[in-house]
Amino acid sequence: MKKPSDFTNHPFDSVFKSTEHETIARNIMVILKRTGNKFRPLTWDEYKAERLKDGNFSPREVSYFNEVHEYCVSGDTARLFSKAWKKDV
Repeated sequence: MKKPSDFTNHPFDSVFKSTEHETIARNIMVILKRTGNKFRPLTWDEYKAERLKDGNFSPREVSYFNEVHEYCVSGDTARLFSKAWKKDV
């Protein structure tokens, strides 16, 4: 069974074709990895709190988060997000 830690490489060539979306999706996987390494829905509040701990948070991340978080709830949905994630795992 795949875990978020299997999806922490940069998801190049995503469905959004946007580095910003890809970075937020990777951030979500890193957060899931360090908070139990199990897939689950991540809330914006939890994402924001974890990113503030990283010291590199921007409020502008919310719009990207809202578009990509649904791809980060399982290995199957992550594979749909990026060809790199589909190929590597």
